Amino acid sequence: MAYELYDLNDSPKAVSPNVLRGIRIALLSFLAIVLIGAISILGIGLWTLEAEYGNQQVSELINAQIYKADSYLMIIGGSAIIAISVVGFLGVFKDYRCLLGLHIGLLSFLSIMLFVAGVLGYVLVGELEDKVKDKMEDVLTKNYGVDIYQSARNRIITEAWDTVQQGFECCGVKGDQDSLDSWYIYQRTAWYSLGLNNGSYVPESCCKGIENILQCTGIIPSPGSPPRVKPPIKDNSYLKNYTLFTTGCFNVLHPYLHRTGITIGTTAIVVGVFMIVELVLSICFYRTLPEKS
Repeated sequence: MAYELYDLNDSPKAVSPNVLRGIRIALLSFLAIVLIGAISILGIGLWTLEAEYGNQQVSELINAQIYKADSYLMIIGGSAIIAISVVGFLGVFKDYRCLLGLHIGLLSFLSIMLFVAGVLGYVLVGELEDKVKDKMEDVLTKNYGVDIYQSARNRIITEAWDTVQQGFECCGVKGDQDSLDSWYIYQRTAWYSLGLNNGSYVPESCCKGIENILQCTGIIPSPGSPPRVKPPIKDNSYLKNYTLFTTGCFNVLHPYLHRTGITIGTTAIVVGVFMIVELVLSICFYRTLPEKS
């Protein structure tokens, strides 16, 4: 039995059963691949958003919503692609032209959205060096610890910084113990200049545990050692404050954020390529179906 391929002018062309069977098998195969990819995208979106130090935490850390936006795009896109893939399977198995047409239309839109999410992932990587450090410094110096009971925004930012500093064992923005932008940056913050520090030179989240917390925060002076002494610190081991985290948080966050951005970007673009191939196959199969289906 010969099937007909309808062109844009509705003039039928004969298609052999073997060709049609090949298109159907290829389409079902790519539908399965896209479905698996969509589940992966949904999982990555949830992971990057809800991980202990995921995009939601980073967005609060630097007060920039683009990190959360990319995760939300992945979650919404992955969920939508799963639903559209199910519609595609029904259209192919039942030879429903209307369902397949709906699948094609929505798939076209979702392919574009997925590529946008992928590009955003790479943009995040590109912005790390140029903007994130400056944004971290700006937010820390202006918002950390300021009016945290009246300002929900400042409270969230402060909690995010405390969580990251404890989790990654870092303090301040960037550099090592001899940098003005790691632990010493707190002496340039509104938290310090407005006297909200209760005599501390660094917050408790910059300290290793609760032992020697007064020495770590500088309430009890340690001669020649941070945080009371301005960097650079003399290279004498007995002068070092071993209870204080001295590495800036950008230094330890950079590999994590770089890996997350690459994962999002690569996954979205790879699945997007498979979606385009599946879209072409769907159109070919759609044109073999009579209008009454």
